[in-house]
Amino acid sequence: MSFAMGLGASLRALSAARLGIQTASQNIANVNTPGYSRQRLLLSSSQPYTLGGFQVGSGVQVADVRRLVDEGLIARVANQESVVGAARVRYERLREIEGLFADGAGGVAERMSELFGALGALQSDPGDGALRGGVVQAGEAFTSGLNLVGKQLGALGNDVFREVQGLVAAVQSGAQTIADLNAEIVRLEANGSMANDLRDRRDQAIRDLSALVDVRRVDHSSGSVDLIVGGRLLVAGRRADTVQVSRDASGATRVTIGSNRRPANLEGGRIGALLELEQSAGPAYLARLDRLTREMVLGFDRIHTTGVPGDGPFQSLTAGYGAVDTNGNGVLGDELLQDLGLPFVIRHGELFVRVTDRSSGDASHHRIAIDPSATTLQELARDLSGIEHLQASVDTSGRLRIQADQGYGFDFAPALDARPDPLGLFGGAAPRAATAGEGPFDLNTAGFPQTFTVDVEGTVEVVTFEASDFADPARATAAEVAAAIDADLTRGEALVDGDRVVLRASGSGTPASMTLAEGAGSPLAALGLPAGTFQGQDYGVDVRIHGEYSGTANQRFRFVAVGDGEIGITPDLQVDVYDESGRRVATLDVGDGYDGSELTVADGVRVSFTQGAISATAHDAFGVDAIADPDTADLLVGLGLNTFFLGATAETVRVNPDLVADPGRLAAGRYGSTGDTGNLLQFQALQDRPSGALGGLDLTGYVGGLIADVGFEAGRASSTLETQESLGAFLEEQRLSISGVDLDEEMLDLVAWQQAFEAASRMVSVVQEMTDTLLDLGR
Repeated sequence: MSFAMGLGASLRALSAARLGIQTASQNIANVNTPGYSRQRLLLSSSQPYTLGGFQVGSGVQVADVRRLVDEGLIARVANQESVVGAARVRYERLREIEGLFADGAGGVAERMSELFGALGALQSDPGDGALRGGVVQAGEAFTSGLNLVGKQLGALGNDVFREVQGLVAAVQSGAQTIADLNAEIVRLEANGSMANDLRDRRDQAIRDLSALVDVRRVDHSSGSVDLIVGGRLLVAGRRADTVQVSRDASGATRVTIGSNRRPANLEGGRIGALLELEQSAGPAYLARLDRLTREMVLGFDRIHTTGVPGDGPFQSLTAGYGAVDTNGNGVLGDELLQDLGLPFVIRHGELFVRVTDRSSGDASHHRIAIDPSATTLQELARDLSGIEHLQASVDTSGRLRIQADQGYGFDFAPALDARPDPLGLFGGAAPRAATAGEGPFDLNTAGFPQTFTVDVEGTVEVVTFEASDFADPARATAAEVAAAIDADLTRGEALVDGDRVVLRASGSGTPASMTLAEGAGSPLAALGLPAGTFQGQDYGVDVRIHGEYSGTANQRFRFVAVGDGEIGITPDLQVDVYDESGRRVATLDVGDGYDGSELTVADGVRVSFTQGAISATAHDAFGVDAIADPDTADLLVGLGLNTFFLGATAETVRVNPDLVADPGRLAAGRYGSTGDTGNLLQFQALQDRPSGALGGLDLTGYVGGLIADVGFEAGRASSTLETQESLGAFLEEQRLSISGVDLDEEMLDLVAWQQAFEAASRMVSVVQEMTDTLLDLGR
């Protein structure tokens, strides 16, 4: 029996040493595990037995495997996590805002300065591809800074609700994890042992939860832990209550726990700090930042949309913003322009579109009236498609798309049309005659049908007007009249010049002629078309416009022939120039002695004529659009056509992806001429231009005010965080001194347990040898 007892003691020693090795190995393996508490094997002597009247020991037994912790210190560490979590949110948000707005590298102020600096550098060589790319990159850096600040402020203001929703999901998950661990710990510890690893996981889960919300724990003798958050019981044993997020009547975020509909009083952790900042810094700073963004975008895009890309006019262009189906009928673009849900308001005004013939370089402007309260996006596309060599449509995403015919391009530049009479309507080589005035025309003075004849070099054709040709015969438009004439005319054509109608014969040169004669109803008189014969000429008058318009308002100059004769030959031959109001602004002498030199019109506009015949009888005239602002309606900005930026808020603004993909589309010039830096100069002027929307400050001054305001708050938050982190580090150091794993100590323990295991193994061998010897003696 004594040998058996010796063997039992040896086996218990082996088992204890094995558990000791396993415990030390467990500690070493978890040296870097967050929240792990080192464990120690507790040993005691096993129950002795009586032999010959003496108590003889039976070896060692394992009493328990316990973790080394200070429960009170663990609770203080978790509470400090809540304080530090809140302080860190305040500091991070305010410091982030300060950093992005500050004058240092990476700040919004610095990035804005870099953008203007890149624009200034481009002025030295506007065609340089690398410098253009530098402007685009500087713009991206600036918008990324705005995005970052906007997102942070959004999280503290309008977007706090969504962020808190995500954090509350983590709270709910953490609470359920703790409740599940409670149940498992109670079950495993029912027999008196300690669930060390599960308790470590629960402590770490509570600590993680404390970083999100303020937590107070209540421990029970069963091993379970209750958690109270914001004055509400969140975890009770194995049950975790629900946490919900909603908005109150004022739009503020509120968090409730369980069935109690009153908001929990959250004062600590990330959620508590976010709820506090939602009511303080977030909304105010976000509104100020959005104001800055909006003014910057409007200023830049009003300039850029009407500039000319470095690689010339567009072949196609798609809007950056799509229409919203606000009427809910499933059709995009049938809403009025004012109802499209765009980030910028489209106003009453006008848009000038310039179409360029790429082969000849000839360009012409076309004016479209914009009434956002009466025009839909689809109707705008129709109006654009009415411009020769352009097609426009609304795509499936609700975006306006404009396409030029092959060989043509378009833009919205204010440049004067160098050749304002490409059709030869003023002293052209083909016989021609125009209406004296502009439409609409009253054709209702006589009955229908009405007729007149057109004799082109002996071929007589009768033009007939029917009442059905016009929507309202008393207000017949130039387009309706031209269409009715073209339906009957084969040896000529009817053209629309503004709101005038011009008949032009198909032939040209000195032999060519065209004779107009009245028929039934006298439509020529009603239209103001002259009856008579009109001759062609071998060389038509070539009209050229020079200079840059310096006026402050859009204008259309009308050049009208005064008398019939040869330019440079006929004495006293003149051309009168009228502005849009009908006021005569200049009389140009083009008669005897005129040598084709440039003549001053008004506001920087000049004109020159080559030799050729002009005719007041034929109502020779042409118009020139003098444009100060090609888009007085902000249509291009509103739709996002050829913009530098897209987006209207700090969080959404970005550089137009078309520019990022191709910096050649940067509109450095205002007119498109070589070396043109007109837009660059206007961009530069924005930096120091006072704005009413910014309280009379310029962009630089406005940013400076933000820097000063946020700097004070950030400094205070920094001081608070430093203090709380210092305290947290001290508490964590205290915890680690008790619960942390020391590798040197564990290695010593591992060696000691290894030696104990070897000794116990030797004991087993000795008992085995003694047993074998006794058995041999018995044989």
